[in-house]
Amino acid sequence: MTLLHYFFPENDLALARDIARYTAPPAAVRLRRAGSTLPFFYGNEGAMVLSEGVDARWLGRLRNTLDISCRPYDHRPEGKTPAPWGWSKAVRQTFVDIGFGADALPDDGALDEIRRLSHRRSSAIIAGELDDALDFTIAPAARELTTLEEIMHFIAANPDGTVLKLPWSSSGRGLVATDPATAASQTSMFEGMLRRQGSVMAEPRMKKLLDFAMLFTIDESGKCSFDGYSVFNNVQFGSYAGNILEPQAALRQRVSALCGDNSLSKLETVLPGIIEKLVGKVYRGPLGIDMMAVDSPSYALAPAVELNLRMTMGHLCRIFYARYAAEGAHGTFKVLPAPAEKPAGFFDAHAHNGHLLSGSIDLAQPGSAFSFIVELA
Repeated sequence: MTLLHYFFPENDLALARDIARYTAPPAAVRLRRAGSTLPFFYGNEGAMVLSEGVDARWLGRLRNTLDISCRPYDHRPEGKTPAPWGWSKAVRQTFVDIGFGADALPDDGALDEIRRLSHRRSSAIIAGELDDALDFTIAPAARELTTLEEIMHFIAANPDGTVLKLPWSSSGRGLVATDPATAASQTSMFEGMLRRQGSVMAEPRMKKLLDFAMLFTIDESGKCSFDGYSVFNNVQFGSYAGNILEPQAALRQRVSALCGDNSLSKLETVLPGIIEKLVGKVYRGPLGIDMMAVDSPSYALAPAVELNLRMTMGHLCRIFYARYAAEGAHGTFKVLPAPAEKPAGFFDAHAHNGHLLSGSIDLAQPGSAFSFIVELA
């Protein structure tokens, strides 16, 4: 079967609404359209990419330079297996609309389970399992709160600050920072969060030193394997900005310098079993667990900030680096509005034998509203 990849970055928002005909905010739609070409860079060999249109000249240049094997969708669903960024009823409807039958798509029961496990309480469950399994102290698990009274009590008990998170949200959306001095003026916001999604996840505010993730894949048998690390940057309050591109050994060293090599080794050993137990009967494909290195007298690691039960930018960057970066190259991957000084889809890099040596390229095609810029040196 040929995999048909589909970039749908608003999937977490679609999970929150849990409807087939979900309409994303305009900015999310522009991001999806701009990133519709990203699967050309992470898709499996011989796979196809579902996009609203691909600039043939742009793709041809990339094929000649980077030996990309994915092809645009041929509009024939026969023999194709859907491989979206993430699963939701909205994504399933997209595949129904282009002709896929029910036998090729997850049913309501499977999608309901994926939605349930995509709730942020899953990260608290993982943190609890880790706390029992590890021989070192980690950040406390987030707590699920269902009433305004519980929220106010939690805030009062954490004078250095609290972060409240909606159960389903993405890239910094649905996060609220608060503390005892400001909470009284935010009660209407807290009530709105409870009204929309039924609960919030609450955790003490931590002094972050580094954002990173551990990346995994669950295969068709339900077996979970560790794939590697992602080190990324956030702007404002939790909004994704980009990744560091370098060899996996260098990424791991960045993390271990703050968290300890022994701690990472134990996480690499313990987490696959925890993930299999939690989601292995429900989900197949890539996933990531966001983590933080933190400055605290009691612990250095928050190992279960968020479970992303889907493809992630971390997986994209790991695959892109392994396939297309020259050995030992270092750089960044950034997501930003298409820059005025260069048109979207630019290629200003040096390559040899299908590998980028230095320079920058945009993984979006010409005319896109956002750019996905790789810079290497």
